[in-house]
Amino acid sequence: MHKQIQRRHIARLLPIVALLASAGIPAHAAGQSGDPAVAELRAELARIQAENARLREALAAQTGATAPAPAPASAPAAAPATQAAPEEEAQALGAVTVRGRKKIETLKEIPISISVVSGQELDRELAQDLSAITKRGANVQFNQNNTRGASLSVRGLGKRSFTETQDPSVGVVVDGVSYGLSQLANFDFYDVESVEVLRGPQGTLGGKGASSGVVSINTRRPSFYPTADYSLTYGQNETVIAKANLGGTVIDELLAWRGSFIVHRARGYYDNHFDHNYSLYNKNRVSGRTQFLFTPTSSFNARISLDVEPHAPQVQNGLTFYKNAPDTFADGSLTDPSGTSARAKLNGFRNAAGVFTGPRDWFTGRAFNGTPYTHDDNYIGENRINFNENQGQTVHNKGGSAELVWDLPAHTFSSQSAVRIYSFDAHNDEGTPFDISRNGGGGVDYKQFTQEFKLKSKPGGALDYVTGLFHIRTDDDIASKSGWGSDAGAWFATNAQYNTLERNAGTNRGAGRALLKDSLDDLFVKGDTVVHTNSTAIFGNATWHATDAFSLGGGLRVTREDRTTTDTRALTANGAGAAFNPVEVRGVALGGFNSTSTGALAAGNSAEQLALADAIANKYFGVAAYSSLTAAQLAQVAAAKALRAGQIGQLLPGIESHYKDTLYTAALAPSYRFNDRYTAYTSWQYGEKSGSALNVNGVTANVRPEKTHAFEVGLKTSLPQYGLVLNTDLFLMKIKDYHSAVRVVDEFTTATNIANGQANPIAYVTAQGNVPRARAKGFEFDGVYSGIPNLSIRFSGAWNDARYTSFPQAAKPDELAYLPGPYIDQSGLPLPGAAKWTGNIGAEYRKPHEGHEYHASFNTALTSRFNNTDTLSSYGWVSGGATTDLSLGVGFKSGFDVSLVVKNAFDNRKHEPAWLSYSPNPYPRWYGVTFSGKL
Repeated sequence: MHKQIQRRHIARLLPIVALLASAGIPAHAAGQSGDPAVAELRAELARIQAENARLREALAAQTGATAPAPAPASAPAAAPATQAAPEEEAQALGAVTVRGRKKIETLKEIPISISVVSGQELDRELAQDLSAITKRGANVQFNQNNTRGASLSVRGLGKRSFTETQDPSVGVVVDGVSYGLSQLANFDFYDVESVEVLRGPQGTLGGKGASSGVVSINTRRPSFYPTADYSLTYGQNETVIAKANLGGTVIDELLAWRGSFIVHRARGYYDNHFDHNYSLYNKNRVSGRTQFLFTPTSSFNARISLDVEPHAPQVQNGLTFYKNAPDTFADGSLTDPSGTSARAKLNGFRNAAGVFTGPRDWFTGRAFNGTPYTHDDNYIGENRINFNENQGQTVHNKGGSAELVWDLPAHTFSSQSAVRIYSFDAHNDEGTPFDISRNGGGGVDYKQFTQEFKLKSKPGGALDYVTGLFHIRTDDDIASKSGWGSDAGAWFATNAQYNTLERNAGTNRGAGRALLKDSLDDLFVKGDTVVHTNSTAIFGNATWHATDAFSLGGGLRVTREDRTTTDTRALTANGAGAAFNPVEVRGVALGGFNSTSTGALAAGNSAEQLALADAIANKYFGVAAYSSLTAAQLAQVAAAKALRAGQIGQLLPGIESHYKDTLYTAALAPSYRFNDRYTAYTSWQYGEKSGSALNVNGVTANVRPEKTHAFEVGLKTSLPQYGLVLNTDLFLMKIKDYHSAVRVVDEFTTATNIANGQANPIAYVTAQGNVPRARAKGFEFDGVYSGIPNLSIRFSGAWNDARYTSFPQAAKPDELAYLPGPYIDQSGLPLPGAAKWTGNIGAEYRKPHEGHEYHASFNTALTSRFNNTDTLSSYGWVSGGATTDLSLGVGFKSGFDVSLVVKNAFDNRKHEPAWLSYSPNPYPRWYGVTFSGKL
């Protein structure tokens, strides 16, 4: 009986709901008073929208126009900017649903700098990864590297090198699930509904929180009305991209589903000349996602999502072009007086006295694929990629989430549980076809579990609020692998060691060459950094509507961090040179014998160690006893042992560090709505990014938390009579203990240098740490113009001055290595990767004509020059430029569409001058044809 009453109640409300839907009012607005039938109303609304879509398609078939796609049932319909551009409803910034604020609000009501890009806008030019997405918003940058090492930055803050021991400054959220690592999102996105970029510290509304901003990707959700669409792209470099999405009702009024998948295969633009079967930055991606929507009662619904990307290798490492460094520094001193560079080994070098040393005979005259290999023809220069380690990087990514929502009389209570599993395995090369590096590289095995409970008040009262709990646990095993081949000894030997073993060996040259080979051949060392993190937060945010015009918002988050990092580094394979091992390294016994720097036996060797020394004498010099070796032969053994010890480096039995802290995030944001056209706001945001438990060369060197104060003043403008929406803001961000690469003392090498009696023994290494202070200030704008029939234009831009305000102990760039002292002062210099000017303009034109719809679109991302190196080298500046993607196509009344897509149309390949090497743009100009449609 109760069910029948509810159905009659629904029937009475259906005309009202349909009217609200056609007016673009959110579906849940009809149930603001706490009506228990809200869930069923939404289901009926979905059916009405589906019927409406069918009627529009029928009308389009008669008039020759293309029917606009209905808005998803899970989101409010956006009011179209003009009748001529229904497909771009999501571009009207004043009426876009924003999930990044965890409330269904319009942009003009949000007192924060935020940009939104619709999924339709991304689809039209095949923008399906973070690199392409960030080219459609100002003051956000994707810092290109390989699948593991890339990072996001907002307002110039957040660029970082490889490190999993620290949180990203810019968070990534996918369908409400916060990612603990940015690389979990460094894949293709598909079936996207919208992307939001939020700037400044985040966290009072839930999720993991972030100190500089958040990029939130929302995919389309399941609903009860049937849908099926597909696209197939063929393009340059043997590209095939296949995508499909389908879904609808499984059980009436109870269960709906949505399935999506993408297959992306393509050769990379750059070939490996050692083996043309392999190309760099090829694509080998397959991914699928299935979602279920369960609505057993009018007050409860559940969404289950599962996705997987199987293991697949891609060669996205090694895209490096080498060049010769200058012969001298600015003071006239030689840049390579000891012959350590590839040029010195392959071409020879001159020392400070002007004495020329020729190339190493070991590598002279070697040929690959029938062609002699030389430094000038095969190592330096553009597109001279020529290496023998081709395994690439194998990546795997999968996860699942369960979102449960209860509709209460005055609140909504939700629970979201999610798990993600990610793995990465790289096999790197030193850049030549010689057998030097073997099976080296890095690996990551990562798991995270997140749980969030959230209680939200329903809108309509004087006070709107949200509160909840968030927990994330991550387990991260980061491997570093170093393997050496038969040419490694001759390559890594110092000039003095090579002279002793080969160049000046005389009658002992044969033994010396054997020692060069065996010293490192098949040696393998593996390091593991295991990071366990537990982070639990309580958060809350409220907005007090003091009057119809004035509102005051504020929030607070308290997070408890508990992190443990354990480092081990072990020799896992001795290879051919076990006899040359050190006796021990940092208490790790390696079984070698004890000898002096001249090679003579030292006191205290056991019988087994003496037997080991005798075996070396017999194997390499043909004598029975080590004591029978000449001084020259002893020197060769000493050189081989020193060469091996230098590559083994430090070993760690398991060094553990701990980090525990309580962190705070806060926000305060008053806003004033002058009228429907203008809303002004100001905001203060404070965020603390967790520090980390860190070991540097076996010594605890924890990183302090990063603390950010962000101030913002903004104006949101909506002028429908002119077809214009424009949002602008001024911002200032002050950061204390900014997380960046810093220069620290290398305790292990320093101790080794002291033991060897080396002058100036203190050694330094680059590691993650704290920069005392940084700052970013500037202005931003986002806008949409739709005042011309059939045309919509989206534009954004920013002027951003991001720089270190205090960095007195920065690492020296390569060109300043001659300066005395380990540090230089970079206070006042721009942050790496931070361009002063960035901008974006995109437009789409659609014109119905005689039963077809012709359309054209483009997106151009602009940037001023920026420095691309962590050390701010003068050789790291990249000049400003623009990257343009465009699309031309025609749609048919059946729903079928064919489009020509061109990416990086003007082939922008600008790069830094570089000191020794640089990585070119992996994606030069590309073109393809996309066929798409609905079933």
